[in-house]
Amino acid sequence: MAYYRSLYFSENPNDFHSQVKINSTTGSELVTTSEAKDFIRVDTSADDTIIGEMITEARIWVENYISKDLVAKTRTYYTPFQKERFVLPFAPVASITSVTVDGTAATYEVKGLDNEIVELNELPAKEVQVAYTTAGLDDSLLKQAVLRLVSTFYDNRAEFVVGQQVNEVSISVKNILSGYKTMFI
Repeated sequence: MAYYRSLYFSENPNDFHSQVKINSTTGSELVTTSEAKDFIRVDTSADDTIIGEMITEARIWVENYISKDLVAKTRTYYTPFQKERFVLPFAPVASITSVTVDGTAATYEVKGLDNEIVELNELPAKEVQVAYTTAGLDDSLLKQAVLRLVSTFYDNRAEFVVGQQVNEVSISVKNILSGYKTMFI
């Protein structure tokens, strides 16, 4: 299943902006159903399917929040006009399969701590498309954030609350993730 995400938004529907597509997920979840059940203190198998789905939902939420992949994926990045170097979203980048500029294979240099910066040799370019694979991240704090989100999702399966303020995600999860979040300066 392909998943598209526009990286920039505009009021003008004729503006074209960068997009990223997930071609496939090649890695496995950071948290197992058994680990999540232990964390949220569930001792029956009746909810295994929903807990598994919540693990995926929590992982995707974390990936979008920090703009990095927890699970390895193959992706395609498209940008309509490029005058200089650009950053591939959802690093760390394990490898770049291809880079095309205006439909033709391009030469490029890869830079950055996570191999996420691409500097093209053919500029300016009207259309750039990059096929790449991300490595995914494996860290005990990221695992803890996913577990806490699964717990929140499990405890709040029904979003019906009267007379209370509800936070979608706990401050502790955001605090854990703040050090991983991609900073755009």
